[in-house]
Amino acid sequence: MKQSIAFLEQTFVTQPDVLLLDQTILRDAAAIDVQQVLAYRDKLMATKFIIVGERYNEESVMAEIEAGVRGFFRTVLGDEMLIKCIHAVAEGEIWLDAALIARVFEEFIKEAIRRRDHLKPLAHLNFEKLKMLSPREMEILALISESMTNEEIADKLFLSTKTVKTHVRNIFEKAGIRNRVEAAVIYARHVQMSD
Repeated sequence: MKQSIAFLEQTFVTQPDVLLLDQTILRDAAAIDVQQVLAYRDKLMATKFIIVGERYNEESVMAEIEAGVRGFFRTVLGDEMLIKCIHAVAEGEIWLDAALIARVFEEFIKEAIRRRDHLKPLAHLNFEKLKMLSPREMEILALISESMTNEEIADKLFLSTKTVKTHVRNIFEKAGIRNRVEAAVIYARHVQMSD
C-alpha cells in the first residue's frame, strides 16, 4: 500500500503530459489498479491517460473513457506502435483498436436510444392546451421553466405558497403536464413556436 501511495504522490508532483497505466505493473509492483489511479483524475487534469495491457475489461471501457482515458494499447502491438500511440494521445487524438471502437460505438448507440426513449413520454404534451391557461398561470409556468420553487414564485409574485400550489396544480391538469420538467419543456417549446 505504501508503494501505491508513493506512486500516486510522485505522479501528482510531476504532472506528466501522458501517463501510461500498465495494468500488470500497477497490480504487481504498486498494488493498485487503473480505477484507483483514475479516482485521482482531479489532481491530474492536464494528464492524458493510456491504459496498457494484454486485454481490456470491455465492461469498464466506457467508464474509463469518461474518467479521462484517451488511449487503450494492447502490448502485443509492440514498442514502435506504443510510441505512435503516445504521440497520438499527446496530440489530443484518441487511440483505440478496432474491437474497442466497435464496443464504444455500441455504447454510444445504446445511450442515444436510451435518451430518445426517455424523450418519448413527452409526446403526449399538447402545446395547444396552453391556450386554456390564464395570464397568471402562464406567468407561473414561465417561472417554473426557470427552475423556481413554489416558495420562490410566491415571493416574486407576492402570493401565498398555497395559492401558487393551486395554480401549479391547475396548470398541470389543464395542460396535461405530469411534472416540472415537462412544464419547462412545454413552456420552452411554446416560446420557440411564438417567436
